[in-house]
Amino acid sequence: MKKPFAVFDLLFASLLLVSCGSGNSQHLTSTNIPGTWAITAVETGSSSVFNVTLISSPCSVATPIGTFTVQGPACFIADDNTGQGSISGTGSFIYPPQGVLIGVASSPASVGASVDLLFAEADEFGDAAVFGGTGTVSNGTIAGSWSCNLYSPVCAGLSGTFSGTQQ
Repeated sequence: MKKPFAVFDLLFASLLLVSCGSGNSQHLTSTNIPGTWAITAVETGSSSVFNVTLISSPCSVATPIGTFTVQGPACFIADDNTGQGSISGTGSFIYPPQGVLIGVASSPASVGASVDLLFAEADEFGDAAVFGGTGTVSNGTIAGSWSCNLYSPVCAGLSGTFSGTQQ
């Protein structure tokens, strides 16, 4: 008698495992931050797109246009000046894009995790516009708001939103 019962238990367990594993495998619960992203910064009437490749970085970095810090402890950078990652862009920049620094509590970042973002534009003379932002991470995307840094008078009063999509 124990044999048929054992076979039934084995079939039931197999059916249960198959059922549990057949859910939507596309549902992400975290986002790896390093890699290639398209980040769009929108201000009333204009927008700019930053194409960045982010790599691991300290949360405080010294660059030719200043020292920048974001909240981490997991931080990532795209800065052509220092050869860390890469950044390019199109749109209505004050100066050419120079760098993006992103901080999150962990990477991969869980859905709804906070992101601290800083992006900088500068010309060849060292004149710079620096913007800070905060937002959230969700399944391969980031979104939030940004504003001009208080110590960057060339962009005083500018603010808007940003969104990013992992490529």
